Amino acid sequence: MTNKTNLNLVYDYLHEVKKPTSLNQIWQAISGDVISQKKDEISVIADLYGDMVLDNRFALTSDSLWALSIDPEVEDIKRQFANNFVDESEKKSRTSNSQDDLDDQTTILDEDDYFNQELDEDYDDEFYDENDDYDDIEDSFNLDHDDDYDE
Repeated sequence: MTNKTNLNLVYDYLHEVKKPTSLNQIWQAISGDVISQKKDEISVIADLYGDMVLDNRFALTSDSLWALSIDPEVEDIKRQFANNFVDESEKKSRTSNSQDDLDDQTTILDEDDYFNQELDEDYDDEFYDENDDYDDIEDSFNLDHDDDYDE
């Protein structure tokens, strides 16, 4: 048994195979050396998947295959995505006349604006009647106040 963490086992395996690989293939290759306190294999695989998602050394391809982030194929995708993102942002900036247009359309409310708004008293009086609250309940249950409950 090795003293490597599960993520390091995955890293070493992907570094060795040098191609994007499914999680199932990764698990088959490293399962004998995996360190876990859990007895349920599915839980261990789920934890490994979650850890791989959070570790920036690994990248999940559009084909649901795992690769190292330093893999040339992954780097090409990153560059392509970055270029597309820059192209899209340039298109948006060309269609927008100026930053002033954005400022005119944006209203920024701070916390005080939200919490210090006073309620319109006409609104309250228009919709609230003290007697309405209980009349509806009594009507829905057909309550008769004259009945005695001495049975």
